[in-house]
Amino acid sequence: MIPRTAVLNAIAAFGLMVGAIGSHLAILGIEVQDDGGLLFSLAVAILIMGSIILLIRRREVLIFGTKFFA
Repeated sequence: MIPRTAVLNAIAAFGLMVGAIGSHLAILGIEVQDDGGLLFSLAVAILIMGSIILLIRRREVLIFGTKFFA
């Protein structure tokens, strides 16, 4: 929503969804409380969206910046 914080929010979403997907695969299982895998699929969708935002705004990420992406 706020362009200035898009990269920070994408990094947070990416990290949180990696943890959520990891816990689904390791502990919870894909289907939790008969949801049909909805929570797992939403976590995957947010992970993909966060990745896309980071790819689009890769020049703004301080870790990568202009060192790796010219």
